[in-house]
Amino acid sequence: MSQFEKISLWIVKIGLWVVPFLPLYVASSMLFPFITGKNFAFRIIIEIIFAFWAGLAVARSEYRPRLTPLFKIITAFTAIVFLADLLSPHPYRSFFSNYERMEGFMMLGHMYLYFVMLISVFRSRADWMIFFHTTLAASVAASYVGLLQRLGYRVSLQGGFRVDSTIGNPTYFAAYLLFHVWLLVMLIREYANVWWRAGLYMVVLIFELVIIYFTATRGVVLALVLAVPPFLAALTYFWPAITGEKYGTWSMGRKIAAGLLALFIVIPLVFWSIRKADYVQKNAALQRLTNYSFSEGTIQDRFLIWKMSLKGIAERPILGWGQENYYLVFQKYFDPGLFGAEPWFDRSHNVFLDWGVHAGVIGLGAYLGILGIAVWQIVRTMRRDRALFFTGLALLGLFATDFFQKLFVFDNFSSYLLFFAFLAYTEYVSAPARASAGERRSHRAAQGAVAAAVLLVIVAVWGWWANIRPIRQSQALIRALQLVRSNAGVAEVEAAFQETFAYQSFGSTEAREQLGSLVRTIVGNTAGPALDRIRFTDFALSELRKETDRPAADVKHLLFMLSILNVAMPLDQKYAIEANAVAEEALKKSPTKQLVYFEVAQMYLSQGQLDRALGLMQRAWRLAPQWQIPAAHTWTIAAFAKNQGAIEELKTLWTLNDFDEGGLLNISRAYQQIGDVANARAAYAALVKKYPANAQYHATYAALLAEAGKHGEARSQVEEAIRLDPAFEKEGKQFLESIR
Repeated sequence: MSQFEKISLWIVKIGLWVVPFLPLYVASSMLFPFITGKNFAFRIIIEIIFAFWAGLAVARSEYRPRLTPLFKIITAFTAIVFLADLLSPHPYRSFFSNYERMEGFMMLGHMYLYFVMLISVFRSRADWMIFFHTTLAASVAASYVGLLQRLGYRVSLQGGFRVDSTIGNPTYFAAYLLFHVWLLVMLIREYANVWWRAGLYMVVLIFELVIIYFTATRGVVLALVLAVPPFLAALTYFWPAITGEKYGTWSMGRKIAAGLLALFIVIPLVFWSIRKADYVQKNAALQRLTNYSFSEGTIQDRFLIWKMSLKGIAERPILGWGQENYYLVFQKYFDPGLFGAEPWFDRSHNVFLDWGVHAGVIGLGAYLGILGIAVWQIVRTMRRDRALFFTGLALLGLFATDFFQKLFVFDNFSSYLLFFAFLAYTEYVSAPARASAGERRSHRAAQGAVAAAVLLVIVAVWGWWANIRPIRQSQALIRALQLVRSNAGVAEVEAAFQETFAYQSFGSTEAREQLGSLVRTIVGNTAGPALDRIRFTDFALSELRKETDRPAADVKHLLFMLSILNVAMPLDQKYAIEANAVAEEALKKSPTKQLVYFEVAQMYLSQGQLDRALGLMQRAWRLAPQWQIPAAHTWTIAAFAKNQGAIEELKTLWTLNDFDEGGLLNISRAYQQIGDVANARAAYAALVKKYPANAQYHATYAALLAEAGKHGEARSQVEEAIRLDPAFEKEGKQFLESIR
C-alpha cells in the first residue's frame, strides 16, 4: 500500500472509533446542548473521513462496498427518503430539520455514509472489537453519570426520579443502553474462555441493567421482558449446536441458560402479582414500570396520535410528507382529545408510523425491508457457520427488542448511531470474508490522493455553510436570550437578534420561535418607550412572516404572530387588521386545535367583541367538553357578556364546584365586575369550600354576604379570615363593627 493509502485508512478507522464517544458530548455553548453538539460533531467527523475514504476507494477496489442485499436495501431506503424530502411540502425543513431534532436528510445521509464506511473499512474481527469496546466504554461512562444523578450528585435535565445522563432524555438513554446489553451478551460469549474478562462483562451488564431500571422506561423494559425469554429458550435448545456437544447432554452452560430462562419468566410474573403492594406503589420507578393500562393517559394519547398519523399516511400514501413535516399532519388532523397532552407533537411516537408519514408506504416498506433482510442474513449465517450461531441469536435479540421499543418511541442520534453500526456488523458477520489486499502497490494511489484532496476542499466549503454557520447562529441566539434575561434595552436585544438572523441557516426558524416567545413580554412592558416597543414589534413580525408566508406554514408560528398582535393592539390599531387575517388563517389550518380558539378569542376580547369571543370559546369547549380550561373560559366570557344561555349549556356538564382555583377566580371576578353579586357570591362559596385555608377568599366572601344582608354568615367568615391570617384583624374588626 502507498503511504497515502495507509494514512487514509488509519484516519478513517480512527474517525469511526471516535464516533461512539459522541453520546457523551454535551455542548453547553449551544441551544439544545444534549442534541446539537453531538450531531454537529458527528457530521463534521463523517464529512472529513468520507473524503479520505473516497480517495481510498478510488485507489483500491477492496475498500468499496459490495452490492449485498443489505447494502442495496439501505441504499434504496436512503434514496426513497431523499426523493420524499425533495418532493415534500417543505423541502428545506425536510433536509435540514431544526436544532431541537437535528435530523432530516442531513442526519440520514450522514448515517448512510457512516454505514458505508463501516462495512468497507472494518474488515477484521480486531477492527470490530476496538469499535465495540469504544462504544462500551462510552456507555459505561454514561451509566456512571446516570448513577451520579440517581445518588443526587448531578441533576437530571428533566428532573424527577428518572435518570437521563448525557443523552438528555430517560427514554433515549434506555434505548442507547439496550444496544449495549446485547453487545455485552455477545462479548461474554466471545471471551467465555477468559474467565476474568467474561466476569467483567457480566458485572458491566448487571450495572447497565440497573441503570435502565433507573430510567424507568417501560418500552425498553417490556421489550427485554418479552425478548430475553425466547433468546434464552433458543440458547438452551440449540446449546449443542453452539458448543458441538452431543444432543441430550446437559453441560453446566446449558443448565445456566435454562436457569436464567426460568428466572426471567418468574421475576416479571412476581412483580406483576405484587404491583399493587404499598412498597411497589411508593417506589416511583417500580410504580411506573409495573403500571401498564390501556386507559392510562399517556397510552391513550399515543393511540390518538397514531390515528392522526394514519390519516396523514392515507392523504399522501406514496412518498409521504417528507421528514420533519409531521407538524402538517398534526395541525390538520389534530384530535381534540389530546387536550391533556403537550401542545405540540412533531413525531408519531412510533418509528414505523413516522416513516409512513415521512416517506409513505414505499419508504416504510423499504425500512421494514432493512429489518427483514438483516434477519434473513443473520439466520442464513447461523445455518452456515456454527461458530456464529450465538452471535446470530444475540443479534436477533437485539433487533427484536429494538423493534418492539420503537413501537412507542422514535429514534434519536444515539439510537441511530448504534442501529446503523449493528446493521454494518450484521453485514460483516454474514458476508463471506474478503481476500486480503496484501502489500501490492496500487496503480491508482495518485488518483485516490487527488480525489481526497478535491473532496476535502468541497467538505471545507460545505462545512462552513452547513455546519459552522448554524453552530455560530446557535451561539449568537444564546447571547441574545442572555441579554433578554439580563433586562437589556430593546435596541440592544434587537441588534443581537439581527446578528443571529444574519447567519441565514436552518437555525433561523428556531430563532424566530424564540423571538416570538419573548417579544410579548417586551411589548407588554409599559415602562419602555412606546416607539421602541412598536419598532421591536414590527421587527419580530417581519421575521415571523418569513415563516408564515410559506405554503406549508406552521400554525404554531401563526399563533406566535397573533399573540404578539394581541399584545401590540393597544399601542397601535394598525395591528388589528393583520390580527384578523392571521386568526382566520390559523383557524383554517387547524380547525380542531383548541389553543387556536383561545388565542383568536383573546383577539376578539381585545377588540371588545364579546359575542364573537364567546362563540369561539364555546366551539373550543364543544370539541372536548370534558376539558376544564375552555369550560372555565366560556363561563367567564359568558358572565361578562351576560349570556345566561351559554352558562346553562355549560351547567349540563359543569358546576362551579368542578372548577379549579384559577377558573373559579376568573368566573367570580367576572361576576364582580358586572355587578352580579349573587353569582359572585356563589363562586366565592365554592372557593371557600375548596380552599378553606385562604384567608382572602373568606374575607371577600364575607363582603359579598354582607352586601346581601347575611350578616351572621359574613361575621363567621371574617372571624375565620382573622384566625387564618392575623394581618386581617384590624380590617376585620372594622368590618364587623360596620355590619353590627
